[in-house]
Amino acid sequence: MIDQDLAKQPSLQEIFTKFVEYRYLGLAIAILYFVILLIVSLLFHKVGDYGVETDFFWTYVPEAKNIISGSLMIDNFRGPFYPMVLGIVNLVFDNYFLTGILIGISSAAVVIFLTYKLIRKLFSPMIAFFVVLLLSTNPIFVQYSYSAGTDMIFNMLVSAALYYFFKEKELNCQNLIIAAGFAGLSYLTRYNGVFLLGFVFIILFVNYWNISWLKRIKYSLLFVFAFVLTFASWGIYCLVKKGSFFYNENFKNIAYEVYGKGTIAWDQFWFEHSSNYSSLFDVIAVNPFKFFVTILGNVGGNFWADMNGLMGLYVGAFTILGIVFLLLPKPRINWRNRVTGYYLSNIFFFSLLLLVFYSNRFSLFLIPFYAVLAVQPFVAERIVLHRKVPISVGYALVALMVVITLSKSISFNSSRISSGPKDLIELQDWYNKNILPENRGKILAARKPHAAYHLGMQFHLLPLADSYSEILNQLKKHNVDYLYLNPTETGLRREYQPLLYPEKEPPGLKTEIRIKKQSSVLYKVVY
Repeated sequence: MIDQDLAKQPSLQEIFTKFVEYRYLGLAIAILYFVILLIVSLLFHKVGDYGVETDFFWTYVPEAKNIISGSLMIDNFRGPFYPMVLGIVNLVFDNYFLTGILIGISSAAVVIFLTYKLIRKLFSPMIAFFVVLLLSTNPIFVQYSYSAGTDMIFNMLVSAALYYFFKEKELNCQNLIIAAGFAGLSYLTRYNGVFLLGFVFIILFVNYWNISWLKRIKYSLLFVFAFVLTFASWGIYCLVKKGSFFYNENFKNIAYEVYGKGTIAWDQFWFEHSSNYSSLFDVIAVNPFKFFVTILGNVGGNFWADMNGLMGLYVGAFTILGIVFLLLPKPRINWRNRVTGYYLSNIFFFSLLLLVFYSNRFSLFLIPFYAVLAVQPFVAERIVLHRKVPISVGYALVALMVVITLSKSISFNSSRISSGPKDLIELQDWYNKNILPENRGKILAARKPHAAYHLGMQFHLLPLADSYSEILNQLKKHNVDYLYLNPTETGLRREYQPLLYPEKEPPGLKTEIRIKKQSSVLYKVVY
């Protein structure tokens, strides 16, 4: 009798499988991620870093303020959706930096939830479970969850577009229009959201809905119409103000990638050479051979950077293995399915990134794709390796990937989450206590916009100058009230370094506060 009772008890594998198949598991992981990241961010992320959050203080906060006050700026490189969201949400919290962090973490949680639901539909609950674990512990994903910027909200919008496009096996016009709407919003956030027009290729040629050519063309046009309609008012505004419905200057980033990278400093290119290009055609026309060779050369370089820097070689090696096993089946295998469409969507995005300089944050959207490839050989029944390796060994290997990724993430982010200029907290406290409101400045010059944000002033970029007298003249010419310097900022403006440790008070400047621990100084410009 006892033996019979023991036989009826579920095995450990059965218990684990039942846990993984729990309907709301993805939601639970997303909520847990949100809570943990929010607590950690509030405790340690007090000041923005000198990386991606530079754009937040430099561009997004001023644009959000203008939008709330009724003025709409046209950014040369991005659409207005993120500043709109930032401005509206900030009406609740009245702290732009905190608002940016909350938007990032919330968006990341939604990405995890949608990724789980999509991968579960396309593959299996087991693959979805391991993929979201690799996603939510990925060091780069975590970093840009708590960072204030467009990365995670763009990732969320793209993930939503993918989810609704691939949600059903049968054609559903409502889902198609919703997917196009999210695609349009992603374009309004970052113009590389245009890659989602690749859905048209999937409708026409993958055709997993199995519909006639007439219907394929009809629904392709419907998708494009809904996509463009989402940002049509912005396009018309750009047409009126700038003369182009699709106005942006991202071709200048492409020009630097092809002709400037490795030969000229970033600042020098933007100050002295970027005006030489007025369109993508101009960029290509300079040297078509070099242009296309550079782009093709980025295929291997970007993929290796993704495997090494984005995923980590301990996952990247299995991603490469997953690609090998994916290609092993004979060509007669049925490719007209949603999985093929999913793979192609990610390949389209990877291909678009070949045009610009590499940054692992640009590839955030590809993490689930790479994770699927890494997990499948050990979990997917249709892949031959699964039949040759015991399932328990496969689970153990994938679990080991997750543990190593989590360990790397904690080590990686423990220093980066508090890497911003800590002197700004002390500087802000001193300024608010010692400078009366009526005596506070309006314009602050620095290499980065962080100090201006914390002191409530307009930011002015440190001018290029060959002498101290020219520095002072430029500051006065632009009505600058304060000058902020620290070793990190003067690293890119060496002509300012003597002002960090002057032998005597520089003429025309008055030292307001010098924070010795951080070697930073705030000067008041004397008129």
